[in-house]
Amino acid sequence: MKGETVTFSGKHYQVTGHTINPIALQQPHPPVLIGGSGRRLLTLAAQRADIVGLSGISFGRDGADISAWKGSGVDERISLVRAAAGEDRYSQLEINALVQRVVVTDDRRQTAEDLSRRWTQLNADEILQSPFVLIGTVDQLIENLVANRERWDISSYAIFESDIEIFAPVVARLAGR
Repeated sequence: MKGETVTFSGKHYQVTGHTINPIALQQPHPPVLIGGSGRRLLTLAAQRADIVGLSGISFGRDGADISAWKGSGVDERISLVRAAAGEDRYSQLEINALVQRVVVTDDRRQTAEDLSRRWTQLNADEILQSPFVLIGTVDQLIENLVANRERWDISSYAIFESDIEIFAPVVARLAGR
């Protein structure tokens, strides 16, 4: 096969006169992340992606819906992903959460209560349980990350650029620095 020219015509693309690169054949594809909150998108992600990203937020006529940030909403989405993927495939998936806010504080309760006045779909307890909001001391954030992995299999997080410096001590601690 090395150096051979191939022609391929498929449903979604065509390749004509391409020389096979044997190094490319040996390397796996880069991981594909598909994320969102809706049923159809998460079903697609469960069946096709390497990483299923949970955003917990959806947008409709009435604006942003963050009710899926509740623990029961995350439970529902993980059950959907597990069923759509099947047990064998699910065990190979990485589950990712898009963190909407990181707050390092000694008073997580007060911060959650302040946020619940702004995010009226959630109460303070629901905010504190959500994998999409990380509030507390560095130790508490690490405890939350571990708890999220145990409950929902979340093993990676996407953090907005505005929260990178705030989250850096958590990463440093987890990396053993």
